[in-house]
Amino acid sequence: MSQCCIISHKGDTPTCPLNGQVLKSVGRKTVESLVNPEVKANLLPQPYYFCNAPDCDTVYVSALGAHMITKDMLTVRVGIKETEDPIPLCYCFEYKRSDVREDIRQRSDTDIEKIIRERVHSGECQCEETNPSGGCCLGEVTKAIKLAKALKDQGLL
Repeated sequence: MSQCCIISHKGDTPTCPLNGQVLKSVGRKTVESLVNPEVKANLLPQPYYFCNAPDCDTVYVSALGAHMITKDMLTVRVGIKETEDPIPLCYCFEYKRSDVREDIRQRSDTDIEKIIRERVHSGECQCEETNPSGGCCLGEVTKAIKLAKALKDQGLL
């Protein structure tokens, strides 16, 4: 198990001691929704934080650093931490990075971001229960689209 995310604090901001990266507060509902049942039974009665460092296996850390949850303890893959397909982008509507790349490869464009926005607007998203970060995926979707278009422009896709 990686020890990268035992909480250290700079003022009131929890940071990863491995790289000093600021950790993000994540709702209890998110953690409880995504951890394996045996892990859920051992959650501490304190806040948890999300580590979005791609090179760190730790996903959640309790406020006092006494409990770390690694990606192998979750029921989903953590897209930001994965390097091999399938790499999740949108957990609510099950889009993967490969879906974006395939659209860009075939059509030089994609409607995935538009579809997600429409479904979010209609109240269909459940990011708090499905996305390990506890937040909306649209930022990651936008990045994936830009990267795929750049790869296509370079002839690499």
